[in-house]
Amino acid sequence: MVKKIILMYDFLSELGGVERIMLFQANTLKKAGYKVSFAFAYINPNLKERYSNFDLIEYSKFPIKNETLQILSSITKDSICKKFKDADLIICHSFPASYLAYRIKKMYKIPYILHLHHPPQFLYNVETDWAKSSFKRKFSFLAGKIFGNSLRRFDRFCVKNADGYILECQTVRRIIKETYNVEGEVIYPTIDKNFKLLKKSMKGIEKLGIKNDYILGSGRIIKQKRFDYFIKAVSKIKNKNILIVLAGKYDLKEKDELENLIRKYKINALILGPVPIKELVQLYNNAELCVLTCPKEWFGLVPIESMACGCPVISWKDNFGPQESIIEGKNGLLAKPYSIDDLARNIDKAINMDWKRENIVKSIDKFKEEKQSKKLIKVVKRFI
Repeated sequence: MVKKIILMYDFLSELGGVERIMLFQANTLKKAGYKVSFAFAYINPNLKERYSNFDLIEYSKFPIKNETLQILSSITKDSICKKFKDADLIICHSFPASYLAYRIKKMYKIPYILHLHHPPQFLYNVETDWAKSSFKRKFSFLAGKIFGNSLRRFDRFCVKNADGYILECQTVRRIIKETYNVEGEVIYPTIDKNFKLLKKSMKGIEKLGIKNDYILGSGRIIKQKRFDYFIKAVSKIKNKNILIVLAGKYDLKEKDELENLIRKYKINALILGPVPIKELVQLYNNAELCVLTCPKEWFGLVPIESMACGCPVISWKDNFGPQESIIEGKNGLLAKPYSIDDLARNIDKAINMDWKRENIVKSIDKFKEEKQSKKLIKVVKRFI
């Protein structure tokens, strides 16, 4: 009989890092012969097409379709558990969905693995910048402030009752050990096969307004990512003519603040917003370098996407995720944590270095799907 695995998360409202990891897991497990279904408390109907090859379960219904209300509803309704009684294993990607996985285990003896991307942001080390980008985060931030102690005990209970743990990188392993005192298997996020080395050519991105050498900043343009560090550093570099390109879904308020900085420092810059993956790959391939300025990035898909396209990366040497992919002088450089002057110095240095694009691509072999897929199957087989 074919074994059934459920990949569970609180919401499907965007195609971010967690969602891409879940798709990698689903494709890997399907190829290995398992029946795979996705389960979310809330689903944005506009994103269903990306998951058309799998069963998609919206397990929490509410009279009004609302992300926050549907997540809260999933905590209280035990009837939801019945939808998963035929599963053989649940891989859960979040709290409070982990509480649903615990209840299913208690009722039907179905084991669950927690994929711990990081401790819940709204319960541990909360910063106001994190909370500003959406109503959902503001609500979570407020709940964390009011009910923090109780919710942390609740979260630890769900973690401790899991049967196994998948950890995103060595940085996360360290933080999870400190937070919960549990150990797990590190399975790195993988490089989407679309990101690959291409011949440098402006054809295809000229329509975006790019006609000369540029430095790229990629990812969601929100306060938490601190693209302002990038702009301030560029104002101090020697090459005043180089173009700065920012690509990613943006928060309107943050975009306005960045544009004000661009005008203040008289920088040549473009904020593109989200671009199709084909154009993003071209942007990485043709950039002089990519700069990631998010403090304490748990892992960071941007560096490995960039390096898969032969583009070197500059980020912070702050003992977090990018240090696991950036090899100093081989595929990028690391600046002193949050120092604008040192970031500017490293940008100048990187522009003048003779980077070997093929060597940059080879330097991140360990993040290829085939290598991480074997580790995932090995973990799953312990429980099925």
